[in-house]
Amino acid sequence: MMMIMMLRSLLPVILGAVLVSAAAADERVDRLPEEHKTWLEQDVVYIITEREREVFLSLETLDERNRFIEAFWRKRDSNRTTPENEYRVEHYRRIEYANTYLGRETYREGWRTDRGRYYILLGEPREIQRYDGYGKIVSTHLWFYQGDPLMGVPSFFYLLFFKRNDFGEFRLYSPVVDGPQSLLTQQTGLDNIAAVTVLDEISPELATASLSYDTGEPPDLIGGRASVGSDAMIARIEESPKRAIRTDYADAALRYGNRVSADYTFNYVPSRSQFSVLVDPSGTAIVLYSIEIDPENFSTESDEEKSKFYTTLDLTIEARTPEGVLVVGNDKEVYLELSPSQMRGVQTRPFAYQDQFPLVPGDYMVSVILRNRVLRQYAVAEAELSIPNFSASTPQLADIILAYDTSLVDGDAPDAADGFIRTYQLGNERIEPATGSVFVIDDTVHVVTQAFGASSEHRVTFELVSGDEVLQTITSSVGPNGIVIDAMKLANMVGGTYEIRARLLSPPGETPETLSERSAPITISPRSFATRPGFVYRRGFDSRLPGLLSAMRGEQLSKLGRFEEARLALEEAIAANPGYVPARVMLATIYLRAGDADQTLELLAPLEEVLPNEYDVISGIGLGRYVKGEYENAVDYLERARTLRPPTPLVLNALADSYERLGNIDKAREVYERSLLLDSDQGAVRERLATLGASGVKN
Repeated sequence: MMMIMMLRSLLPVILGAVLVSAAAADERVDRLPEEHKTWLEQDVVYIITEREREVFLSLETLDERNRFIEAFWRKRDSNRTTPENEYRVEHYRRIEYANTYLGRETYREGWRTDRGRYYILLGEPREIQRYDGYGKIVSTHLWFYQGDPLMGVPSFFYLLFFKRNDFGEFRLYSPVVDGPQSLLTQQTGLDNIAAVTVLDEISPELATASLSYDTGEPPDLIGGRASVGSDAMIARIEESPKRAIRTDYADAALRYGNRVSADYTFNYVPSRSQFSVLVDPSGTAIVLYSIEIDPENFSTESDEEKSKFYTTLDLTIEARTPEGVLVVGNDKEVYLELSPSQMRGVQTRPFAYQDQFPLVPGDYMVSVILRNRVLRQYAVAEAELSIPNFSASTPQLADIILAYDTSLVDGDAPDAADGFIRTYQLGNERIEPATGSVFVIDDTVHVVTQAFGASSEHRVTFELVSGDEVLQTITSSVGPNGIVIDAMKLANMVGGTYEIRARLLSPPGETPETLSERSAPITISPRSFATRPGFVYRRGFDSRLPGLLSAMRGEQLSKLGRFEEARLALEEAIAANPGYVPARVMLATIYLRAGDADQTLELLAPLEEVLPNEYDVISGIGLGRYVKGEYENAVDYLERARTLRPPTPLVLNALADSYERLGNIDKAREVYERSLLLDSDQGAVRERLATLGASGVKN
């Protein structure tokens, strides 16, 4: 009783919340243009998923909704090799048929009726039996279908529509809710058994369908008991058009729409990815990543002879701290050309793109957006990475990479002793990572890790573990640059999820201890094979270029606000490569930030002769002159910088102040006002303008 009273007291609140939610949803629909309202509430009302509907209603512009509609149909296209979308054509044919033939007995449009709904969902029945004017039964139509068990429906099943009390439009019959009596014109005094007997005299199939829609389920004709499974089957039919649809393209549009151009927004394709961390001899962490895209989602163009296949990939790589600081923000353009044999490989197996970048210690959310200009599709790879501080004085394991193969690279590839790390290539040994770490029974797993700071006397043990049980153990030696590569045979295994653990052990003769541990999940599939890439494109950078890694570290540390560490890294880069321009410019910026104009000019002045039109060089020299109080020289350089590229507010403010100090007040006003146009939130600049008698910012 208390529970009932509580529910009654809460009922107004609950109903209020429901009504508010419903009103909000209705308001969003009402705000749609008529064509989009019709599309959502009529054309696709039976086949759109809840998530797709929600995303569609969240879109704000006509163009966004039109592109969503294009993507919606493309996701359902059963044959993408043809210019026509057969699914869409068939869907609208069904709607037209329903409106033409299935709404005649009612004032409602055919698509709104029960028969119209299931005709749109299932298409033309294999057979229709019509029982009209039989006297003993109301008008009844029995539809017979061949179903697809993969869609959650039986191989063969019935649907039955009837006119309740022989009046109005045809309704979908429910064996449990309506019962066989509802199909009779005279129902008084009849139970299910008697009703089924009457139906059986007219049609055994009709009697069977009145108890169960599933032809594979024996009907209880003697007891007249209806099957509860029929209503569950109806629910599965209503969900069947949505079962095979991945709605991640809609979610991706909301999440990544601001990071891809409008023509890509709804063309997200799923992918698999893997991120791993190894270490350069300098102690710099190198992030390796692999992105795999299945054949149906990878597109190219070709010449007329089909002698070459090509596309351009655009990549955006980002690494952000938990606070949102962008530490890595790179864009790459990759022209990809495949031979006919390479193209055949990606027509049946995935395409893999692999690359690498350095990353300083810290916690990050890393993302890679890969855009394919053909069909304007994009894939996204993401991972949370924690980069430790690797030190040669403290032996430590890097990540475990599980590979399905390794091979020696021919030619002039450097030896592993050089510490050269390319994209999934350690010295002269190339590894093929198993993206997702999926293997099959009897596969060989190549386990790869790096014991940074360890000597050849150290050992690494690898254990294949299921729960607390160790199934297999191997002990491996540590190679040059700490590289460890070994193999495990997955013989006599059972499909499931396992773990591979690595432990770095102290050298013989020292106190036995585990110095470092790592683990990686591994999935063993019961299938007979695991799909591997048909073509792999590897990109990367040459870490042997003097000063490159130090400069990249310095740039990242600077973005993190760790300027002293950044200064040391950039000085290291310049010591290794005095002519490395990016390092000199970044270091000059750090010195300028510290107010050390002399060091700034010492770094940049030698570059002016060879790079007279480089904005960063010319503006940096101008700012250095400004800090030193050399205002005439500062004006010369900063005005030159303005002609090379739109300047920053910092450059404009230094230029304006220089003009003011030289007595050119009109010019100072003009430049201050230009700075405010770039950034209006500069209170100090506005105050300065006020003291100069400025009338306001000009357009």
